[in-house]
Amino acid sequence: MKKILCLLVFSFVLLQVAVVNADSVADAEKILKTSVNGVLEVLSNKEMPMDQKKDKVIEITESVFSFPLMAKLSLGKESWTKFNSAQRDEFTNYFVELIQHIYSSKLDMFSDETVIFEPIKVIGKNKVQAPTFLVSKGKKYTVLYSMMNSDGRWKIYDVKVEGVSIVHTYRSQYNHILSTGTPDDLLKIMKEKNLENKLIAEKKTS
Repeated sequence: MKKILCLLVFSFVLLQVAVVNADSVADAEKILKTSVNGVLEVLSNKEMPMDQKKDKVIEITESVFSFPLMAKLSLGKESWTKFNSAQRDEFTNYFVELIQHIYSSKLDMFSDETVIFEPIKVIGKNKVQAPTFLVSKGKKYTVLYSMMNSDGRWKIYDVKVEGVSIVHTYRSQYNHILSTGTPDDLLKIMKEKNLENKLIAEKKTS
């Protein structure tokens, strides 16, 4: 009898955990769909000026992307330890500026895209992957979002497009620079690149 009661209690505990996890995964799915559909709605608005579209898209992505974590992961644990606190903050700011420029500068390439959402997969404690398909101009592209629950909020920390990871791509570039240079060398390159991007953007709008 005691054994049966123990099994019932154990089963009840597992059920409670399963319910919490299911609700949490549902939250992740809702956040992702809301943000992605929000971006698509902005892009499809033909009456909204491009500058306003860029500001709106940046606002949406800042609420759902964990840019500080993406910056840290793009360096990797070993390289991250080589940066002092001030350098880490500077690197993170440059990284966020770079990422925001990349997607905001390409917004005029999109207008009638749709996204197909696949079931979210749990890959670890507080981590899920959300596979999707971007349908653009008759072609379908795989886009995989990696999300983490931190402080009760799901946020994206990496994106793979056709199997290519944003975080891993930048890590390869940054580690190559750091293999022969210093953190200050990398920061200088990133600062110059962001300045170059800013000048290019200003010429396009002038």
